[in-house]
Amino acid sequence: MRERVPGAMRAGSTRTTPGSHHARLRLRRVSGASVVILAVGAALAPATNADLTVSGTLFTPKTVTASTRYILYYLQMHSSTTSEELFSVRMTPPPIATVGGSDHGKSIDGPTDIALQGPGTLGDIVQSPSVITPCSSRESAFHGYATGTASVDVLLPPDSATTLAVRYDTGRRAPWVDSDFRLKFTVQRQLVGTYPAGSPFAATPTVTTPMTFTTAGPSVGGRTGVHILLSTSPRGTPGAPYAPREISRSQRVAISGRILPAVAGRVIVLQWAHGDGALHSLEQVRTDANGRFTANPWAPGPPGTYDLWASYPKQPGGLAADTTSCPVRFTVG
Repeated sequence: MRERVPGAMRAGSTRTTPGSHHARLRLRRVSGASVVILAVGAALAPATNADLTVSGTLFTPKTVTASTRYILYYLQMHSSTTSEELFSVRMTPPPIATVGGSDHGKSIDGPTDIALQGPGTLGDIVQSPSVITPCSSRESAFHGYATGTASVDVLLPPDSATTLAVRYDTGRRAPWVDSDFRLKFTVQRQLVGTYPAGSPFAATPTVTTPMTFTTAGPSVGGRTGVHILLSTSPRGTPGAPYAPREISRSQRVAISGRILPAVAGRVIVLQWAHGDGALHSLEQVRTDANGRFTANPWAPGPPGTYDLWASYPKQPGGLAADTTSCPVRFTVG
């Protein structure tokens, strides 16, 4: 049974942006409050906009490990003593890694729970999913979540201290040392929902200037996976939906790369496949003192499309077995 956001007040409704049929946002009403240990986010001086004060961010757990299944993020808010506050909050999750240049993540299309802990009401939620197209017919090694934003309208009564709580699932593999799990909150001056006349959300928003806050964590700890950064010359394409790089039948492909963390003496296994055929061993190489590796030039065979993979098998040292998220692809003319 999944743990729910404690002390939740259910949102008024759920909707998604046009074309976002992948959205799977789940809202829940929870009675009673659970005790959670919170990690304090970035040190913030309280930010005030009109009569709304945002005092900071929180998150739990403090450290994401291979066993972490979700992260709770919190935005602390306080309304004025004289009037209601009406605004929206946009949540922007980060790319799952800060090195590598690609956003390889398990798409869950936004938070799996969202609630207010304290007085107030949530209105419409609009999800803009970042759905990741599979880069191969083979299983990919996803390490996190996609980066689509989600926005929710918020109505706070006068003189109320309230916390917006959101939950994001993480991937099902050990995180990389460079995985980024910080969440950005943006308090917006416009609403995202559409409401009938007479609804308390049909009033004019009270926030006049956007305010942005980013959590300081969580950080990555414990057992991590190996982030393999695979390079070729000529450069191939990173799997579907990109067209494979075309090379001649006589052309050889130089292979190199590095791993994070940069550990020496680790085995990297290189494999190739012709079309949807079986994977074949190409070479086993070891990393140098800087975590880099180099393989012998590779000469693909008959015409067709080829996938080049790199993996880190289980070996001493505490790092989890891992693989590149997407293959490097070529087509031989």
